Amino acid sequence: MSQPILQVEHLKKYFPAGGRKVLRAVDDVSFSVQEGEILGIVGESGCGKTTCGRTAIGLYSKTDGVSLYRGEDIHRMRGAKRRAFCCQVQTVFQDPYASLDPKNKVIDLIAEGMDIHHLYASQAERREKVQALMEQVGLNPSGIDRYPYEFSGGMRQRIVIAIALAANPDILICDEPTTALDVTIQSQILELINKLKRERQLSVIFITHDLGVVANMADRVAVMYAGKIVEYGTAEDIFYRAAHPYTWALMSSMPDLDTNEKLEAIPGTPPNMIYPPVGDAFAARNKYAMQIDFEQQPPMFQISDTHYAATWLLHPDAPKVEMPKIIVDRIRRMKEKNGGAADGE
Repeated sequence: MSQPILQVEHLKKYFPAGGRKVLRAVDDVSFSVQEGEILGIVGESGCGKTTCGRTAIGLYSKTDGVSLYRGEDIHRMRGAKRRAFCCQVQTVFQDPYASLDPKNKVIDLIAEGMDIHHLYASQAERREKVQALMEQVGLNPSGIDRYPYEFSGGMRQRIVIAIALAANPDILICDEPTTALDVTIQSQILELINKLKRERQLSVIFITHDLGVVANMADRVAVMYAGKIVEYGTAEDIFYRAAHPYTWALMSSMPDLDTNEKLEAIPGTPPNMIYPPVGDAFAARNKYAMQIDFEQQPPMFQISDTHYAATWLLHPDAPKVEMPKIIVDRIRRMKEKNGGAADGE
């Protein structure tokens, strides 16, 4: 496999929490992103996924670990190298209402990155580039001189995506880009991101709390809980062969229109990471927890060349626990819909 465009190794981000206390928002996280790949980072609110993404690209300083862009340490970049990197990695944030300055016209919002990095030779070229970007994200270029309040929520998010594309990036960080939008608009934005990824050969990190959103988008998925990645693999690994009880719990709580089964809520709340538990952070909410879960953190067990999970259930001496029936039934229905293509059938 070729060198990843983004390589994150043992990344940590701790925030001061008064006195000697720290909040372990991201704690020893490792992942990579290949060129042209979509990596989904999934987990409940507060699991550290947004902080992980922002620290990985240098928006936050790191506590420890390393984050490499094409082999270069992001947190050590300075001067011209740092400015060039800022062109190559752009972020689409969750709330389009908060992302756009209401006092500026759309042309100035989209062109701001081009202004900073001197990416045009004349005002005419500047205007042409902005119009082309508006067309690319599905907006009418005639709205170039309008203000953000004159657009709907979905159209504003398209403007935000155009802003991210203005510097012609290699990597797009999408941080819950559909959460603030209506359901019908969500699907349009997801389709747009997929289209742009194909047309521009973008690498995408898609951060979300919704496993269902990444099911049809991601090439690989990292499931985060309490600042750590607890399961990591291809989309097929996660959706057809999930091994961690937390991933099972997320899948069991996903709405499914093809069944009348009652959704299974995840009991309890995530731990306070100012006072992290001694063992597995998910143990108190895990109905499959064993005594060792409350005493030691599990290592990351390798299931296959592409699939890893941090659960003591994968230890050779652990009792055999079957995947919950609600998930087994869902997988069967998904395979039937896909004509048995998944899982090598």
